[in-house]
Amino acid sequence: MLLKNRSLNELIAGLKIIKAEIKDQSISVLKQRERDISLSTDLLLDKKIHTLIESISSYPILSEEDREQMDFSKQEDYYWILDPLDGTVNYYRSIPVSCISLALWQEQKPIMGIVVDLNRDEVFLAMVEKSDLTDKRGAWLNDEPIRVSSVQQREQGVVLTGFPAQSNFKTDNLMRSLSFFQNWQKVRLLGSAALSLAWVSCGRADAFIEEDIHIWDVAAGLALVKAAGGDIHLEKKDRKNGVIAIATNGMISPLELLK
Repeated sequence: MLLKNRSLNELIAGLKIIKAEIKDQSISVLKQRERDISLSTDLLLDKKIHTLIESISSYPILSEEDREQMDFSKQEDYYWILDPLDGTVNYYRSIPVSCISLALWQEQKPIMGIVVDLNRDEVFLAMVEKSDLTDKRGAWLNDEPIRVSSVQQREQGVVLTGFPAQSNFKTDNLMRSLSFFQNWQKVRLLGSAALSLAWVSCGRADAFIEEDIHIWDVAAGLALVKAAGGDIHLEKKDRKNGVIAIATNGMISPLELLK
């Protein structure tokens, strides 16, 4: 079933309630890998958001926390993409950059995106195109319309990026990144791809790129940038649900970031 306006409002309200519910919850580390961790909060949020989604929609859910994950590149209908806690290490270390990221996609295209900042009173909503979901089209921050920046050149731009947990930190790869950074006025690494993209959508930054990241990290944020007037570029990697994700304000071409 397609989400109606009332259900959309219920979804956003439910996410705000879930955010408040986890505020004072204790945190424990469930798994620790080389450059990543999994927290009890990840699973708690995942369970609560699954219950919320299933109360208003029958579409399948692809979540970071799923044991058996479907492949987004093979989907042919509507489905949800969920990262219940994007910026897990930040959240654990009390670095105030983390969020809930939820998107609705059809096939390999974003339809809707919601990013709920867990540290600020900010909820980003994107409706990429008019559909049976809603008559609205655009992007909003706390119900106020937002739009990407008008910066035209990388030399005057701020790019947001990051190194995913599975990144190869060999010297050659780091030197290639350094060469890329030199093309920009400023480079910022926030530790949350979803919030990085949300900040591009409202003009706080001008571009975003991450290579070999997971689709759930960027699904909602790509919807936001697209709906706010920017350009997005997505490439499937060999690894299941791995992608190269690029988003810009549209004045700077996404393909420039691949050079």
